[in-house]
Amino acid sequence: MKILQVFSHNALVAKSENNESMVLVGRGIGFNKKKGDRINENAASQIFVEKRQQENETH
Repeated sequence: MKILQVFSHNALVAKSENNESMVLVGRGIGFNKKKGDRINENAASQIFVEKRQQENETH
């Protein structure tokens, strides 16, 4: 997975190989990382995946 943005030493946004945006949280996960770096999702203690709405879904 590829890093899109580093929030802090403990949180970042990444895009997976199947094009899902995720927030990864974990102790020191963002330390010394920058946009474009590769990261293994096993390094995260929590992963939040973007929920996509169906286009034909009504509210």
